[in-house]
Amino acid sequence: MDGTCTIRRATPADAAAFARSQIDAWRAAYDGILPAEFLAALDHDRMTARWERSLASPGEGVSQLVLCIDGQVVGWSGFGAPRDEVGDGVGEIHAINLSPAYWSRGLGSLLFAQSVRELAAMGYREAYLWVADGNARAVAFYERHGWHVDGVTQDDAGFTPPLRELRVVCPVLTPS
Repeated sequence: MDGTCTIRRATPADAAAFARSQIDAWRAAYDGILPAEFLAALDHDRMTARWERSLASPGEGVSQLVLCIDGQVVGWSGFGAPRDEVGDGVGEIHAINLSPAYWSRGLGSLLFAQSVRELAAMGYREAYLWVADGNARAVAFYERHGWHVDGVTQDDAGFTPPLRELRVVCPVLTPS
């Protein structure tokens, strides 16, 4: 990898970079999973505005990190309090996105590992995340990190048609 890699807390000033990396990652990862019209219609300005609001007020128990190369944000993660009804001590990786130009360089692994460490430091003993059914690349990524699909699914009605998602779990988090 060329350049200096840093991971830091996200700020509202990162909103445009959040939007750009999410749009680029979704268009690459969800091609053939989400409708082409949906992916083509992803709007940078609208998504930037949404991220400005979210980063200014992330919610209790939620953290976001950015991964930078030479100071430029190329990826991000969000994690913390679960959005689902789960047992005590279970946290969630809400999202992780990395610009496709930086895939397969170990950067996603760095960001994911830091996110998991921070979940453990928040007191979570277990964790889960949701991945789109059909996103074999993402499932393989999480399995390389010791996580596994547990057979639980959900349909995300935020998409038309609803997007089937698979739950990926890590039964034991250890702070490092």
